[in-house]
Amino acid sequence: MARPGGTLLDLEPEDWTPIFADREREYAYVSEVAGWEAVPGGAALAAKTDSQGAVRLRVVFVWPEVVRVQAWLEGGEEPPPASPMLTLRQAQGERVRVRLREDEDGLTISSGALRVRIPRRPWSMSISDRSGRALWGLGGDDRTLLRPTVLPLGFSRGKRGRADFHEAWSLAPDERLYGLGEQFGPFDKRGQRIVSWSRDPYGAVTGTVTYLNIPFVLSSRGYGVFVHHHSKTVYELGNPSPQSAAFRVADPYLDYFFVYGPSLKEVIVRYGELTGRPLVPPLWSFGVWWSRCMYRERSQVEGIVERLRELGLPGDVVHLDPRWQKGRAARRADGVNFEWDEEAWGEPGEFIEWLRERGFRLSLWENPYVWKGTAMFDEGARRGYLVKAEDGGLAQPLENRDDAALVDFTDEGARRWWQDKHRRYLRLGVASFKTDYGEGVPRDAVFSDGRSGEQAHNLYPLLYNEAVFEVIQEERGEAVVFGRSGYAGSQRYPINWTGDAPCTWGGLAATLRAGLSLSLSGISMWSHDIGGFWNPSGLNPPEPELYVRWAQFGLLSSHSRFHGIRGREPWYYGAEAAGVVRKFGRLRYRLLPYIWSLAHEAAATGLPVVRPLVLEYPDDPVSASVDFEYLLGPYLLVAPVLNREGRCRVYLPAGHWYDWWTGERLSGPLWRERIVPLRRLPLYVRGDSILPLAPPMLHTEEKPWEPLTLEVRLDSSARIELWDHEQRVEVGGERRGREVRLRIGPSARRYEVRFLEPAALSAVAVAGARRAAVRQTKVATVVRFRADGPCEVRAGVL
Repeated sequence: MARPGGTLLDLEPEDWTPIFADREREYAYVSEVAGWEAVPGGAALAAKTDSQGAVRLRVVFVWPEVVRVQAWLEGGEEPPPASPMLTLRQAQGERVRVRLREDEDGLTISSGALRVRIPRRPWSMSISDRSGRALWGLGGDDRTLLRPTVLPLGFSRGKRGRADFHEAWSLAPDERLYGLGEQFGPFDKRGQRIVSWSRDPYGAVTGTVTYLNIPFVLSSRGYGVFVHHHSKTVYELGNPSPQSAAFRVADPYLDYFFVYGPSLKEVIVRYGELTGRPLVPPLWSFGVWWSRCMYRERSQVEGIVERLRELGLPGDVVHLDPRWQKGRAARRADGVNFEWDEEAWGEPGEFIEWLRERGFRLSLWENPYVWKGTAMFDEGARRGYLVKAEDGGLAQPLENRDDAALVDFTDEGARRWWQDKHRRYLRLGVASFKTDYGEGVPRDAVFSDGRSGEQAHNLYPLLYNEAVFEVIQEERGEAVVFGRSGYAGSQRYPINWTGDAPCTWGGLAATLRAGLSLSLSGISMWSHDIGGFWNPSGLNPPEPELYVRWAQFGLLSSHSRFHGIRGREPWYYGAEAAGVVRKFGRLRYRLLPYIWSLAHEAAATGLPVVRPLVLEYPDDPVSASVDFEYLLGPYLLVAPVLNREGRCRVYLPAGHWYDWWTGERLSGPLWRERIVPLRRLPLYVRGDSILPLAPPMLHTEEKPWEPLTLEVRLDSSARIELWDHEQRVEVGGERRGREVRLRIGPSARRYEVRFLEPAALSAVAVAGARRAAVRQTKVATVVRFRADGPCEVRAGVL
């Protein structure tokens, strides 16, 4: 008999029951404030519940725009002040000078940016902005004639007897909700019920089970809620009650941050200030990665590398999945022993050098599960570095129950031991590790720091990726991992990919939705398996049309990796496919200065490289729900083709847009229905933009970006920060009547400035540069020069 459900069966019955309608639970909620006292940044409160119990609360401003709310049972466990999710400085908090005002009805705490109002009774904490506009709070209208359907802050006890805290708030009729990590369902999370319990869905794209949950929800009203818990958390976002949102945590306390913008960008920036920002990954990581599940031996990879170069297909990284390790072919499931298979791959240093001579770096696979029957397992067990089970034995990972054990990353000795297993390979020249898996901590696990498996489950992949990223940084002076799982704070250890999506058109669309959700969850750089990972139809390769459409999307993503079961090199899909991949691969490398600029912006602000339209156009009612196209940075709009027929419906927000392929100038807001030939995808450049382009190249170290091309399209003004290695160069342009001006900060390099104007610019002057030359083409006025400091280009029509 068939047994459907997959990892959905890992969820418990109470996970499917509405938060406030579980007959097996007893509920209590805060009903009134009994007293309060001032503390730095806010107030500590004593409160009563409807069942006459007592709850303690703290409401404290971390910054003027960020409020931390904590609650716990009187005499019970308090929320921890810090966690691995928070960066150290923000865990301590920066106390804000606030104003507390008490009146006969309650207490008001004001920071200058926000005002928190807490009535004495009944409990109904609300938050408004400085103008008095209500932002957040629970109204009393979500009820039946007999009783409320949503309860205010409080807790409930299930069969285990533990008090699990909950919180709820009202939603505006037009409010939309985003984020919560990698979610394959609809981009707008309103109307969804999500259980945050990271698991391997084994290639399914479900709306409930996912690899990478992040407890951060973002509202179109300009605020976010960061739930500072790593226990299992259930979210109800307008479901079952369409006018309220709620969450329940599996902890005997509550701890969350209300993060105000007012813009969505500002909310993301402040969330990054709480949980950290990424380092800029090395430039080569933005090149193309070639991989499959699994390359078998050195001669196979050498043949692929030679053919890639012969066909002019760009690439910077070759990745080896688990079969780089001795004995993997004989194992049923994935695990590690960190023993190089010399019989299949030869001496590792020689192989790495052979790849480097051809412009490639080597990435190796790992997961945090140590195979039994290996020297590494014996060593880890002897030293106490493997996670224990409640019965005193070793905990078994959910994905490899019988053949492996988990590394205990809460033990500092185990963490360093794990890192030391990487050092030999990093010193030989391995550039990166793919940190696969991490979602498999069982509930009966017991960690060295006292956490149970349930408490550590969601946090474990964050600790795992941190350990690997850190050792790469120590040994190489730069770092990038390719992580499948993670949690709040994972953006500090780039990058993540969206897991084992099926090779279907639905899998392609779900991958885009999952990535856009990551972008609004603080993950600024992410990737995916180009072509999909597995084919439900007999594990065959994807159909050629799907492979090409996925490649077009993938090569215009933050990071680009071809990977899956069976070959993902383009020659397997026909000459036309190889030609399209070559074309888009070369386009990607031309766009590297632009993508490199976006990576530095991500490191400075936390803003994502791949952006949902709503992030750049928050006031556009259409953009709020668009999950079938995206912006690559602020200036490029990409609309992947998501069906075999090539049908594509493109939305262009307000402003002017230029078709990348034809130069056609369009005015938005505008819908376009198109049948797109296989060799193209809809790609548009924003009217106010400065787009830097590199010369064509096959890998990032082939040649310098000389000359650096700047494509300038100006309606009013635009700016960009360029990065030449570690040197920042500010570039700004503006239109003044019939003249355009471009200012370039101090730099020493050759430039080619292309003014794409409807009419030729006949009067051109260059100040602060040498060897300037001007020419006209059918579509642009082209100015070439060498800068040896700050310079300015003026061009106009006489």
